[in-house]
Amino acid sequence: MNRIILTAKNDQRVEFYDGATHARLAALDMPAPVHELALTSERAYGTVYGGGIFGKNKDPDHRVVVVDLAAREIDGFIDVGTYLAPHGLMFGADGLLWVTAELSNAIVGVDVVRRKVAAAIDTGGASHWLTVSPDGTRAYVSHKQTPCLAVVDLLKRRVAGQVDIPNRCEGVALSKDGERLYVASHTAAELNVIDTRREKLIQSIRVEGGGEDRTQLRRVRVSPDERWLLLSSHVDGNVAIFSLPDLEQTALVKVGKAPMGFGFPAVADQALVCNHDDGVVSVLDLAAGRISASFATGMGCEFVEYY
Repeated sequence: MNRIILTAKNDQRVEFYDGATHARLAALDMPAPVHELALTSERAYGTVYGGGIFGKNKDPDHRVVVVDLAAREIDGFIDVGTYLAPHGLMFGADGLLWVTAELSNAIVGVDVVRRKVAAAIDTGGASHWLTVSPDGTRAYVSHKQTPCLAVVDLLKRRVAGQVDIPNRCEGVALSKDGERLYVASHTAAELNVIDTRREKLIQSIRVEGGGEDRTQLRRVRVSPDERWLLLSSHVDGNVAIFSLPDLEQTALVKVGKAPMGFGFPAVADQALVCNHDDGVVSVLDLAAGRISASFATGMGCEFVEYY
């Protein structure tokens, strides 16, 4: 946990930083914009999304890049074939890397050892984000264009149900026990809470001071110690901080332009947030509800993680 990796998609790079000093250690050129990463102890797997953005991706890609973390070098690509615009990704308990294919309305299970697609599931909508249950049997896939979230049975390889989200879906995150699913709305400043045992929406929480209800990219993530939940709003330029388990909003922090992904160091009550349009990462003091530091990155920083 003493290193940071992030995607700087506008500069078509994956970048590496010292976790303590935030000094840049290396920048690895990519053949096209990489949006999201999933990490193992030895490698990072990144989705090569294509040259556009959601709804305007006229040149979609179909690859997952493999990065050797120790060497900080590209270790090849995994071609997902006709499954276009890979974006969100996460490992399941079955060892497969589950990847959304936005323009193919699907998720694909990638065998990273054999480096090939092992499974594909039609989700019935533009699959942009997903999260996988702790036991690896379920995936929850958000559809930005339709007011529902797909519940996917990864063992039977089919959609098992859906949960209606009136203001459509954005970022998704699970509690450690898998019993609560947190979903950011796409067209409203709100956080939705789903009981996964009943597959039912049980609460929608307004972001206090979150601005007008308008369509924008929102992400959500739970801190590893489950003390905090963070929700970023891309257009409004803020991060809402909620305490757990009570889900009380403790702060709304104005950060940089177009905040996106979060990362958590080993230090308690601290988080990073990528300011995509500034090329800056803000360091958040979660207990105080303020920015404590920042450091410059490549442009288009979207995903950040410690390793």
